Amino acid sequence: MQSVEKWATRSDAWTPQDDERLSALVLEHIRTGSTQLRAFEEAAAELGRTAAACGYRWNGVVRKDYKHEIEEAKRARKMQHKARTTVSSPAITAEPATMTSSDSMREVITFLQTYDQQYQKLRSQVEALESERRSLTEHVRTLEAKLTRAPIVDDGPLTPEQLEQDSKALFAIMERARKLLEDDGRAHAND
Repeated sequence: MQSVEKWATRSDAWTPQDDERLSALVLEHIRTGSTQLRAFEEAAAELGRTAAACGYRWNGVVRKDYKHEIEEAKRARKMQHKARTTVSSPAITAEPATMTSSDSMREVITFLQTYDQQYQKLRSQVEALESERRSLTEHVRTLEAKLTRAPIVDDGPLTPEQLEQDSKALFAIMERARKLLEDDGRAHAND
């Protein structure tokens, strides 16, 4: 029950006013001979949604409540087109070509296929970026681990005298290690 309440209280839920504006735009586009896809794009700009969301809302929810208005809009479009063709060429009495529902569905399918291709491309880019982010995060962790293991020596700036003393001490240690190894090597040779 919580999920139903959650959907009912979404901040981006469709309001009755959104549905009315969407239907007004779609019906206007039908009346003027434009496509529903153009209506969805115009509605998207006005309602702050995507054209796909507007198309989905129209076809999935709103359209069934406007069957009569859709038929009226189609009749108005035919009458308007007929009046224009009669005025411009009175000799032509042929019925004007109108977009069939199969043409409209083809446009919707083409739009959705293009949308899906763009979505898949963006999804691949997001996955590549996420992989790169994980790799860089792991590299940062490795460097941080190395940094924490490294001894921190902060005696201030190193003077030439300190450098000379440290160098002499290092050479003395190396010389002792060499002698120990030579002595150890002779001892094993005598055994």
